[in-house]
Amino acid sequence: MKRPQSFESAKRRRSRIVRFVKTVLLIYVSLELLSVFGIKTWVVGSTTMIPTLEPKDRVLVAPSAYSLFNPFTAKRHLLKQAERGDIVLMRLPSSSTPSWYKRMANSLLRFITLQRFGLDNNVNSAFVIKRVIATPGDIIKMEGYLLQVKAAGSKHFLTEYEVSPEAYEIYAIKPTEAWDAKLPLSGYMPEVSLGPDEYFVAGDNRLTHADSRFFGPIKSGLVEAKVLLRYWPLTKIGRP
Repeated sequence: MKRPQSFESAKRRRSRIVRFVKTVLLIYVSLELLSVFGIKTWVVGSTTMIPTLEPKDRVLVAPSAYSLFNPFTAKRHLLKQAERGDIVLMRLPSSSTPSWYKRMANSLLRFITLQRFGLDNNVNSAFVIKRVIATPGDIIKMEGYLLQVKAAGSKHFLTEYEVSPEAYEIYAIKPTEAWDAKLPLSGYMPEVSLGPDEYFVAGDNRLTHADSRFFGPIKSGLVEAKVLLRYWPLTKIGRP
């Protein structure tokens, strides 16, 4: 016959369970606050930013570098404007924003399963890493895959390299003479004027198509975070 638990023994057991649950919840909330207001990690998932970033590179991003995210309204409150040359993590304009309770449930499930499972395992496909080329008030065009920017208040176009404080290279091919400039990925784009709160973003790999050449200028609300540092592979650690 099983010996019945004493009241004190049962009480200590319940106390240990409560302390364990409180510890897990504290860790979860701390990590969530860190990912919203501090720094979180991200794995590069495409070739859109080569040669600067390559698939499977791991980077640190700052979600609050430009704005603060309200989890209940799913809106971002602008703190500062992204600058030309910045590398950003952004949400694709075609993606939908899940409700706050679905985001919280997905986040909790991924936390409990150590990021193995979630309500939407394809959530990362809604985000891409791009470079900010032009900011509100600028006029931008492309010739031979090289973007040219007439900064707000300026009278002349300068290359993207000249208007960016960040040094970088692009990946492209020399357009053939027979290639019609109106065809996709031709390397040419007519002038586009950016309105208030509009940004032109592009990948350093100009042979890919998911950038402002196709989905147009983006609003600041689509910018999720600023890419700060590549920490993997160790041989390439540093600012990208």
